[in-house]
Amino acid sequence: EMIPVLRPATPADAELIAALTRAAWISKPANSSGHRETADGVRANLLESDAIIMELGGEAIGSVRLYPVYQTLEDGSKAGPVALEIARLGILPSFRGRGLNTWLMNEAMMTATRRGIEELRLAVRNDEPGLQRMYERQGFFVDSSIAYSHANPDSPPPITMRKYLFSKGPRAGTEL
Repeated sequence: EMIPVLRPATPADAELIAALTRAAWISKPANSSGHRETADGVRANLLESDAIIMELGGEAIGSVRLYPVYQTLEDGSKAGPVALEIARLGILPSFRGRGLNTWLMNEAMMTATRRGIEELRLAVRNDEPGLQRMYERQGFFVDSSIAYSHANPDSPPPITMRKYLFSKGPRAGTEL
């Protein structure tokens, strides 16, 4: 079995990431915004986020985006980032079922840890309970107090989840 290679994306990868996202979203509901991903949209995202591309045997097979989340202080200034928001994590359908999403999630955790960020956040469509369970197995827990900044306005509000990377908060599996 080949070992995946994970690499940071650059703006030159925008078309590749857009194509990977559209292909990974093939089985998602029609109103899922991943179907409408464009290279221009990805380039704009990369101004405010990082992206990681997964390759297997030299072929790009998945990607994920990591957005910094800042805390607004009482005086209106921003502190942080206090968390990384995981978005658009996707693996091409023919490569699913091998645990490869865990590699992308581990890279997201290492990225956060290197930056001293203690929390990951994500959102799951409320019609994808299997996805929610997968993230729960990876240590995320539901927290409806999170405002997810990349929610699709054409879909019902998503289920928001978080994971603490250190001993900062409640242990995974507990509700707030």
